[in-house]
Amino acid sequence: MPRYQEPAFVLKRWDLGESDQLVSFLSFGRGKVKGIAKGAKRSKKRFGGLLSPFLLVQIDYFENPNRDLVRIEGCGLIHYYAPIYGDLEKLLIGCCALEFLERVLPERGELEEWFSLLASCLGWLSRPAEAGPALWVFFAKALHLFGVQPQFGKCIHCRRPLGPSGLFGFSVPHGGAVCGACIKQGTATHRAGSDTLSLLDKWAGMPFEEGILLASGGDKRLGEAEKILEAFLVYHVGREFRSLRVMREVLEERRKAKGER
Repeated sequence: MPRYQEPAFVLKRWDLGESDQLVSFLSFGRGKVKGIAKGAKRSKKRFGGLLSPFLLVQIDYFENPNRDLVRIEGCGLIHYYAPIYGDLEKLLIGCCALEFLERVLPERGELEEWFSLLASCLGWLSRPAEAGPALWVFFAKALHLFGVQPQFGKCIHCRRPLGPSGLFGFSVPHGGAVCGACIKQGTATHRAGSDTLSLLDKWAGMPFEEGILLASGGDKRLGEAEKILEAFLVYHVGREFRSLRVMREVLEERRKAKGER
């Protein structure tokens, strides 16, 4: 059986019996992989509690060509994104990113770009700065990697470029912007300003950190951008993301407790 030792991020884990765990992880070389870690809940020597979120670990595993699940033998710590656990908002954002990847990525394959995207997201969340639009930059770039990036620069109906200013529509089912002349067709599910659509378009193509710095927490474009991205993702995945719903509920309760609107 081939043996691999690769850097990886744990996406999700499930308890199996009293001591074993089923683990889904994103490795640098072989993409998303699922495997059984025998004795993971008891063995401090082989696992040491390292099969956990927000750790970059070196996973040692065997692959049996006749089985879907690999056999995880052990893992070692490469990097611990500790600051994420100290900030509730960042923790919730990180959970959203992990749930998204676990749900939508195919098993095995060339996924180095996805590995790098997750590393960039967790790296930013580990900084002392505010989280900002980290999750939405992550989602915008994810759509680009999937090849289903919405069309933000021109109308999906008449194909004419959008003007530099004004209020336009966006159609989730059709995957793009709707100009003022075509809005009467009734396909638009959202309304968004030209500056919001431009922001979304830029997020997909620029480096992760630059995308976050492009919009601050008080930027009015963020609300429109978040609604469009979330609706588009849910439409294509087919159901809502539990962690995203929990994040919204928790942050809303925090705002209420602070007396914010």
